[in-house]
Amino acid sequence: MNANSAGRQDMDRRGILARGHAALRAGDINTARACFAALRARHSDDPDALHGLACVALAAGRPDLAISLAGQAVRLSPQGPFHEVLARALLVQGHHMAAQAAIRAACMCQPDDVPVLLACAEIMEATGDPWAAAEAYVRAVTISPAPAVQARRLHARFLWRRGRRDAAIQQMRHMIRCVPDPVLMHELAEMLLAHRLPEQAEAVVRAVMAHDPDDGVALSLLGTLLFARGRIRPAAAVLERAMAHGPTVETCSNLGLARMALGDMRGAGSAFAIAMRLRPDDARIALNHATGLFEGGNVMQAATVYETILAHDPPPDRDTLARARFNLGVACLAQGKLRQGWKLWESRLDFLPAHPSASRLPRWDGHGLPAGWALLVHVTGQGLGDAVHFLRYVTLAARRVPVVLEVPASLRRLAATLGQGETYPIKIITHNTNDSAGSAAQCDLFSLPHLLGADSVPPFRPYLGESPWRQPSGRKGPLRVGLCHAGNAAYRFDARRSIPVEDLSALGEIAGIEFISLRPQAVDMVDPPFVRHELPSDADLMDTARLIATLDLVISVDTLSAHLAGAMGCPVWLLCRFGGDWRWSPAFDLPVPAMAGRLPEPDPLPSGNGKKLRETSGFEASLNDREVSIEALVRKLQEASSFRENTASGNFYCFLSTSCFQIISRHRNMLPPLRPASQWYPNLRLFRQASLLPPQQAWKPVMADLCRTLRVWAADWRRDAGT
Repeated sequence: MNANSAGRQDMDRRGILARGHAALRAGDINTARACFAALRARHSDDPDALHGLACVALAAGRPDLAISLAGQAVRLSPQGPFHEVLARALLVQGHHMAAQAAIRAACMCQPDDVPVLLACAEIMEATGDPWAAAEAYVRAVTISPAPAVQARRLHARFLWRRGRRDAAIQQMRHMIRCVPDPVLMHELAEMLLAHRLPEQAEAVVRAVMAHDPDDGVALSLLGTLLFARGRIRPAAAVLERAMAHGPTVETCSNLGLARMALGDMRGAGSAFAIAMRLRPDDARIALNHATGLFEGGNVMQAATVYETILAHDPPPDRDTLARARFNLGVACLAQGKLRQGWKLWESRLDFLPAHPSASRLPRWDGHGLPAGWALLVHVTGQGLGDAVHFLRYVTLAARRVPVVLEVPASLRRLAATLGQGETYPIKIITHNTNDSAGSAAQCDLFSLPHLLGADSVPPFRPYLGESPWRQPSGRKGPLRVGLCHAGNAAYRFDARRSIPVEDLSALGEIAGIEFISLRPQAVDMVDPPFVRHELPSDADLMDTARLIATLDLVISVDTLSAHLAGAMGCPVWLLCRFGGDWRWSPAFDLPVPAMAGRLPEPDPLPSGNGKKLRETSGFEASLNDREVSIEALVRKLQEASSFRENTASGNFYCFLSTSCFQIISRHRNMLPPLRPASQWYPNLRLFRQASLLPPQQAWKPVMADLCRTLRVWAADWRRDAGT
């Protein structure tokens, strides 16, 4: 063979090797195998052919065969570039020490080969040697030609995985300054968002869009960022634009969440349906879809989805599992299954930040504590309205153990009015005090129902305020009605919960009523022009409670004001969105006799206890009075309900209820059916949305109903007062 012929054969051999590796990089395993097999057919001991076939075997899922082929190549050429594939195959087979030895040999043979160094870093990290991995990444970055994008990007990801997030972000920023590549900018923005720097993340994404306004990935990420920052409407608009460039799972899911927050439940369902078609086994999407079902009033369907997620094999990630259990607990609570619901509701502790005391004090088990020691109860992860609602359980806990209650500063003075007449004392502290040294155990306020074994709503008595609410007497002039039409805008369903100011205009036309705002004045607050402000901007909840004590009625959406007034015993008319919070589900309604059909004649009052109850009520003579106050009838009916529950004289309740409704029937054209009361606050009446409607339509029928009822109520009070 002459030199020219040998040269041609070598060129041909190198060409076949190049084609084989190119096919392998492209994922064309069959072509790659054919190329390397052809070379081995020429020379069975060709180490390059054996190495190529080892790479093919590893890519085809045969690490055992890859080890054999790569081992032959290494024996034939110990200094050749064959150790890396051997190390990777050994790693897949679980031979960690052998994999480390093989990759170290590769680095000795090719000390300045960046891909080998990066492979070394990957294998060392995977086999539990992060220090060696860090050294390999640093050397790869150092010897890579500027701007070293691949090495720096992998190094940044390694730093992120190791918890060195600031260093990872710095590395990514360095790359982007050198190479403003949109893909790198997307990754940096995602890091910034995960690092809770949404403003910086948004700036990066907008820089991408400055070069390409129609970048679908950037649009999707920007929509996610806007949603995370509570800018729901702009987020939905941006995500709609992203959908036009091709729906991805993340875009569809985030659009569903944004639409749900805006109250567009049908649109949310459509977006989630597309996401589930794209990725049918994604439990996170199913979780979001079930949340939409629950919010839309389909509690049983939502519960079924949550149960399906929990039964999935293999199970989803821990966070999704915890949220599914928590949401199933909420669904159980909405159905009145309190014991089961409270237990599942505890899963919130798996995804909410732990209170600092959890690291030094054991969790309370619901039993007594050693003499002289107290239980630290803290408020974590819920709003102030929830805290006010759950404070009733603190007095129940104080029947078992002394309690140290840690609350936000705005709640401290109000919490101090919790009854001290229990078996053990209740001490109030705030977050910035260190006065819990005598505590032997801790728990979250919202865990008390579970830890106390609550399986029903506790009997109600007013538990907050300087004294139980009493109807203001001796006052001349208009009725004073507290009004709260909006809650915290950061709440994800606030668009459905809060009422637009323009929908309140009819309230201002009702004569004889003065509306008082229950929200402290703020610069960005918008209230109807007819609402009067009496709370200062720095008011705490005690100031609000003192204002409520001067009111005749509170009208509120589902927010803090309703809970506070309810806890004080003040009459509350609660305006509820359809579906909505579990507390206001029909499972917790107090029974209200129906008004449909012809009203029956009342049975005669029984003798004995019935006569005594009749005399106690002082009400029998007024039953034939056409001008009797309807509110007074309702109050007497409630009193009769308590007589019915606490005595054997149920006939008195039947007599009074039918008589009341005969009189109420005379006012049928003025008064809508009585509203159900709540077991949580028996002084609260529920004005529910009757069906699922867009927010711009949903409140109109409720407000019309409210205004009719309010006019009758005001007229009755004026008639009773003789004004």
